[in-house]
Amino acid sequence: MRIGIFGGTFNPVHLGHLRAAEEVREALDLEKVLFVPSYIPPHKELASDVPGSVRLEIVRLAVQSNPFFELSPFEVEQGGNSYSVRTIEHVRQRYGGTPWFILGQDAFNEILTWFEASRLFDLAHFAVMSRPGAERPDLRHVLGEEAARFRTASDGYVSREGNRIVFVHVTPLDISSSKIRDLCRQGRSVTYLIPEEVEEYIGSERIYE
Repeated sequence: MRIGIFGGTFNPVHLGHLRAAEEVREALDLEKVLFVPSYIPPHKELASDVPGSVRLEIVRLAVQSNPFFELSPFEVEQGGNSYSVRTIEHVRQRYGGTPWFILGQDAFNEILTWFEASRLFDLAHFAVMSRPGAERPDLRHVLGEEAARFRTASDGYVSREGNRIVFVHVTPLDISSSKIRDLCRQGRSVTYLIPEEVEEYIGSERIYE
């Protein structure tokens, strides 16, 4: 089964996340994209201290209408720091095969700072979301010595073991979770930035006020 893993704090998830995931799913012919809200993100603070259970509900509401999207509570249920290598191992055990790990170009550029970074490329293919016209990075500048494992391919790179790094251009929607939180605190509209069901839930529970 061709599975994509899309992680993040999703605080809250917004239409930029959803559209990007849809474009990656279509480009790579994925059968399912798992949205995996983190419990404690190792590389950033969790703004507004929104509990994992609440962010799970936000994502559940956001993805429920798309048959190719699914919520995974794995990282929230595990608790503690959320490390991608553990999530990938879990997905491999549950679904079999090699999943696609979906992340943005900025995150990919810092991947050597991630927990057990070298193992990530043994466990997953990588789908790197970039803006149209963005230059493909020199892999040596991103991965250092790990780059020797890869050779150039038409859409990115492929390792000796057959694991791939591909670059998928996604529509650049200028939406951010921080902007949505700010608008909510100011009592302003977030319509057309997040799904309607998410807007109703955030408003009724007064999550970001």
